[in-house]
Amino acid sequence: MKKNYLNLMWLMVAALILASCSKDDDPIIPKLSLTADAVEISETATSALVVKVNADAPLETAYTVGIALSGTAVEGVNFQQIVKTVTIPANQTSANIFVTPINVSAIEDSKVVNIALQAGTGYGLSTPADIDITIVDNANPPSDAPEVSFATSNIVTNPYLEEEFTITVGLSKAYASALTIPLSITDGLLAGTDYEIAGLENNAITIAANEVSAEFTVKMKNTAVVDMDKTVQFAFATPSVTDYAVKATENTLDINAVDPQVDFSVWFNEDNAYNYFFATWNADGRTYRTDLPAYNPKRYYWDTVEAAWKLLTSDHYFDVNADDNNQWKEVTNTWHKDLGGTGIDIVEQERYEFVGGDFFGLTKFFDNEATYAKTLIASENGWFRFATTDAAATEGTVVVPEQTITLYKIKEGFDWKEKTTVEVEGGTESYYAWYADSEATQGDLSQSTNVTPVAIQVAKSVGTYNLSTKEIIIDITFTCDDADLTIDPKYYVENDGDTYTMRIRYIPTK
Repeated sequence: MKKNYLNLMWLMVAALILASCSKDDDPIIPKLSLTADAVEISETATSALVVKVNADAPLETAYTVGIALSGTAVEGVNFQQIVKTVTIPANQTSANIFVTPINVSAIEDSKVVNIALQAGTGYGLSTPADIDITIVDNANPPSDAPEVSFATSNIVTNPYLEEEFTITVGLSKAYASALTIPLSITDGLLAGTDYEIAGLENNAITIAANEVSAEFTVKMKNTAVVDMDKTVQFAFATPSVTDYAVKATENTLDINAVDPQVDFSVWFNEDNAYNYFFATWNADGRTYRTDLPAYNPKRYYWDTVEAAWKLLTSDHYFDVNADDNNQWKEVTNTWHKDLGGTGIDIVEQERYEFVGGDFFGLTKFFDNEATYAKTLIASENGWFRFATTDAAATEGTVVVPEQTITLYKIKEGFDWKEKTTVEVEGGTESYYAWYADSEATQGDLSQSTNVTPVAIQVAKSVGTYNLSTKEIIIDITFTCDDADLTIDPKYYVENDGDTYTMRIRYIPTK
């Protein structure tokens, strides 16, 4: 019995020894996870965010753990390169991964980098085995960033003048790289219709490296919309980079296009009305037209010899242009003198006559001008166009638009004023060659085969008007190379070859 007991004891001791040896020989497999004191870091941070690799048990030897990166953040762009392995030293339970952000000047969404532990030999993965780190985008420029502003003040203009404005965008100091600065354009005026822009690309302006300004231009376009009052505003759009800041002031520029109706009543009134355009001229008498309002202001030229205003020819009649209520348009009248009317005693004396036109006295400068009683020189684009930016102003600008006008001279070989006398009962009657010509064209001189057209190029000419003094004064420049043009020097203030400038003045007749 005793012997059996001793054997049992020895068996128990052997079992304990064997169990102890088995436990000591099993390898240690640490479990790894990731932690961080913070999971967000600003892209402007000057120190790194630390991600800690944690092991639940140490090993007597150092070992290496693989790392994988993913996410919207781009290594080398949004954060500095990270070694793709981390080593946990011998007898230690942690190691660090450093996320160092890069300050990107572009303003964009925040970026995320995902750091994940990779499976390997000699360790296992616990949770969390990966972690998201957000690199928070910075939308604020540094305190020493250059400020951008408009160096041009707000503008008020009349679109008829079609002015071109240079707009300067400036920096408070130069920047080492080129800056592309986006603009926002708020259109009360329509681009392409009311104005044209040059110098912008995709509504952005670029200031070259080491420069402090750049320019673009806005060219106004005339749409003849009287009483227009519209504005286009240029402003700086939200920056897409932090390389510059928008100045708190001078950060918008307005161009206000206004075209107030000018009061023509100092010239166009009952005292200056012309009511004597013939409607009929026949055996029943003469009647006047009531459907053709017109006004007949006095016209003068500046006599450069006597240095004084002198009266110019008077057959010129105006009314408001139906297509542009701030412009004067010539009024002309063509009528027929019928047999039986005063002075029309034989059929050969029937004729068309014309009145109106010739607004700066060209008839004086051609001895061989063809007329149906009076001069026919009509405008293509109207005559005086009034422009102001203040409806209450008594002074403003008047413009004669650029255009080509046509004068007709007698064709060589045709005697326009050839007079024929015939005997009739009780005496004689006479008529001129142009009478038959007018009948053939029905009063349209441009259709005559006995005339030669002369083109006269009128340059855009700018003068002034004054409602208080009731004056319009303008230097009208025109070019004509016709050999029959002869101008006494007293009529022009400037001359360069075939180009002449006359100074014209209009005032009310009464």
